[in-house]
Amino acid sequence: MIQFKIPTRMRLLCAALVVSGSVGSGANFAQAEELTVYSALAKEHFAELIAEFQKREPDIKINQLLDSNGPIIARLLAEKENPRADIILGASVPGLVMLEEKGMLMPYAPAGLDQIKDRFYDRRSETPHWVGTDAWASAICFNKMEGANHEVEEPKNWKDLIKPEYKGMITMPNPNSSATGLLAIVGWMKIFGEDEAWNYMDALHQNIAQYVHSGSKPCRMAATGEAVIGIAYPAPGVKAINDGAPLSVVIPEEGVGSEVEGVAIVAGAQHPDAARKLADFATSLEGNQIHNKYYALVGRKGVSTSVPNYPEGEEAALVDMDFYWVAANRDRILAEWQKRYGAKDEPK
Repeated sequence: MIQFKIPTRMRLLCAALVVSGSVGSGANFAQAEELTVYSALAKEHFAELIAEFQKREPDIKINQLLDSNGPIIARLLAEKENPRADIILGASVPGLVMLEEKGMLMPYAPAGLDQIKDRFYDRRSETPHWVGTDAWASAICFNKMEGANHEVEEPKNWKDLIKPEYKGMITMPNPNSSATGLLAIVGWMKIFGEDEAWNYMDALHQNIAQYVHSGSKPCRMAATGEAVIGIAYPAPGVKAINDGAPLSVVIPEEGVGSEVEGVAIVAGAQHPDAARKLADFATSLEGNQIHNKYYALVGRKGVSTSVPNYPEGEEAALVDMDFYWVAANRDRILAEWQKRYGAKDEPK
């Protein structure tokens, strides 16, 4: 290889330019931290949260990957031996539990943990592996106009949905595609017991028109009259009501299962200090006020904003969910569910 000898004066000039660049425009760059965030939050939610965080931490460069929960968890598992993410934001807690049990999460107690509701953080460990930011519960969306046309009344509870008059009028999410569908199922198992829940789903299946692949779609279908009843969660139904749809959102009397989304730092994170700063902000009062714009239920005590037409009693109706049991039994439940009911799946 040919080597060129650089004159001493040229070497000194180059060194001076490097130093000059560092002082003039690169001092902040030299100190800047990078942070790679994997998130399953909605784009608008993520964008608002990160924009507010960067007002406080302008020297942290954010690299982001946004996707739905399933692909995020699958990617993290695939990268287990060479983690690329520093922090996970907005993933479902059963998914986070799966990562925790594989040793893939770093324990961290964000500032102000004592202000987080008990059901919203990992209480099996002295220092939590995950902390919840928001939650949603199962609900029933009912099209009042279509109900009147079919001469059926608004259901009040889960057991109402197996009445023969609702045959062919109900949609719900396939739990293999949607965390919303899974939370409904494990909620029924908590309320009725596992054996009785399968009996209930056998009866419910007779009234199901279709299992769809989106958690919000059943309520959207009910809002447009494509279905009379959708099993989903309150937010899409409330939005439809506020947009003028003839819809009601029902919190069933027996209780409801719930899903929690949380934040967790990846074990082996390349930028753990920056990750801790984002975890602190995501669980802070200011962070929860942002979450509350998108979810009625948030992790921080005392943060609650009234949403027009949001059903009352949602938080009181939540049944205690054992996310560790859900994580351990998820594959078994989903395989059994698909074998029994997959014939009515919406085409992908």
